[in-house]
Amino acid sequence: MIENTRLTSRIVEQEVLRRDLALAAEVQRRLLPEQAPHANVATLAAFTIAARNVAGDYYDFLQAGEHWLGIALADVSGKGVAAALIMSVVQASLRVISSDDRVPPKLLAARMNDFLYRSTQSKSYATFFFARVDERTRQMEYVNAGHNPPFLLRPQPAASEGEPSITQLTAGGMVLGLFPDLEFDQASVQLQSGDVLLIFTDGVTEALNEAGEEFGETRVRDFLIAHHDQPAQALADRLAESVRAWSAGVPLHDDVTFVVMRVA
Repeated sequence: MIENTRLTSRIVEQEVLRRDLALAAEVQRRLLPEQAPHANVATLAAFTIAARNVAGDYYDFLQAGEHWLGIALADVSGKGVAAALIMSVVQASLRVISSDDRVPPKLLAARMNDFLYRSTQSKSYATFFFARVDERTRQMEYVNAGHNPPFLLRPQPAASEGEPSITQLTAGGMVLGLFPDLEFDQASVQLQSGDVLLIFTDGVTEALNEAGEEFGETRVRDFLIAHHDQPAQALADRLAESVRAWSAGVPLHDDVTFVVMRVA
């Protein structure tokens, strides 16, 4: 009877934990955009899947002011509930700071760094990429805080032969949350029709197959070149399928998240 009581109590505790995790996962899903916004300058798509019930990856689309489109992607160190809690801090600070369209990306990253440092006391950190597009001029300003450099693909002119050109967006600085009072650089890119921006977390490049091989940055680059003429959503769907096929039969060891922007 005593052993049965213990087993019953353990089952009840596990069920309570399961429900709590399910609720946490649902709350976290609501922090992410329900759908990509409609923008005149570009079409957008995103994909995310958690390695566990809850994730440390975060992406967002923001519209600060009448003509600004913001795109953000962050990857919190660690996994599970702890990373998910820090992810909510990143989400809250980004939404508050980006509401002022006068704040340039480099200052936005600096303010988010201080916010995260105060919240975690350097016990956790996040890589972060933020881009802001002026829909009137197609000028994109961005900051990269220790994140995997996104790919910006530019197709060759119609009369030209050869592969599209790809640039990695690296300007920025340190990851967020480890040290106070950091300063960041930012860079500016003039977007052109047909450009494709792919922002991704390391869960994409580090996805393993059954032989223990990583999907790798080269495969991401080759995929983008091969499918750059696809619409944003189709490209996102195909990349998700490619990563799933690569890691078929192998549990994810990290969250997988990416954002695609195709300039109109």
